[in-house]
Amino acid sequence: MTILGALLALSLLDRVPGLAFGLPLAVVAALVFAATHHEDPAAIRRAALEWIGWLFGILGGVLVAVWLVGWLA
Repeated sequence: MTILGALLALSLLDRVPGLAFGLPLAVVAALVFAATHHEDPAAIRRAALEWIGWLFGILGGVLVAVWLVGWLA
């Protein structure tokens, strides 16, 4: 299962340019945003995970929409 996941990740990185740059950037943005709104480390971690979920959800939805439009065209 781990090898299959690694192969899938490598395949996805080859097909979507900028994914290797964009995902860490979204994580850093979520951490910075959470850290500017909270002082407690536990609250920062919780808020960062929430923001990561939102960012990845929105960006993933846009990615799926672009793939569908490209596939249907």
